[in-house]
Amino acid sequence: MESPTEEKFIPKGAMAFFVLLVILALLFWYGIYLLMIDRV
Repeated sequence: MESPTEEKFIPKGAMAFFVLLVILALLFWYGIYLLMIDRV
C-alpha cells in the first residue's frame, strides 16, 4: 500500500502539455476568427 512519506505524484509535464495545447488551440481559433472578420 502507500507509505505516508511518499508524496503524491503530479504529472507536471502532462499538465503543462495540456495547458499548452489549449493555448495553441485558442490562438489557432482566434487567428481564423480574425481572418474571417477581416474579410467582411
